[in-house]
Amino acid sequence: MPDQWVLSLEQNSETEVIKGSIVETADAVRRGADLRLFLIAKDYEETLYFQQTYAGEQDAFAGLMTHHHSYAHRGSLAEQPYFSFFKYDACGTFSQVKWMLDNQRFDESQAYPYGIYLWYVCDRWRVVYEHDAEGNCVAGDLDELKEHIRAGRSIKVGVRQLFGIQDDDLSGPEHISFLDIMQPLIKDGHVGANCDFILAGAPKWPFTWENALSLGMVWPWSSGEMIAHLTEPGHLPFRRTTVRRAMQWLVADT
Repeated sequence: MPDQWVLSLEQNSETEVIKGSIVETADAVRRGADLRLFLIAKDYEETLYFQQTYAGEQDAFAGLMTHHHSYAHRGSLAEQPYFSFFKYDACGTFSQVKWMLDNQRFDESQAYPYGIYLWYVCDRWRVVYEHDAEGNCVAGDLDELKEHIRAGRSIKVGVRQLFGIQDDDLSGPEHISFLDIMQPLIKDGHVGANCDFILAGAPKWPFTWENALSLGMVWPWSSGEMIAHLTEPGHLPFRRTTVRRAMQWLVADT
């Protein structure tokens, strides 16, 4: 079944591959598959749901948690909740930035000795429409995409060269980042989307939040235009910018 979660990659505490393939997992993420990660920590077990994914060349992939809200800080309960922005990949070191409500920022990135890494994918998405940065059709049918929106189907958008958007920098390695959509819409002949929070790092691989991190609220359009409000955690206010990017628009086959 296309909506089943499948174990794609198992790694031990040394991130050695026990089962599956890093390359095949990256291929699935590159197709727009949903991604989850089960971990065994010292005192608990957890599964991470990623709201955003990154797929680069060959075996490069990562899962991003874009609006994780936390209550504990450095061993004790915090007086106020706060945002945590995570990046996990198959290398064994995770990136985490905490953004407190008083605008303080803490970089908590580290190599943590998890007992196991189980990467699951749900390969249920199909590309309906693809266009270049100028909005020219590359593949698919824009009218079909509109009909899926009218039918209430789940839609996802993949934005090429998202990392580097802070400075409209296209110089990094080729990659695509898939974003969750809260509100697809049709206007002036095009499809647009109000997306969940997004994270954009430096245009490089591998990357960490030490290299760069921007939190964004973005509105991609099938015209190739993407309106973005971006800020670096700890450095308000948001800054508005407009860029052009090639995109894929996907529908869930469930």
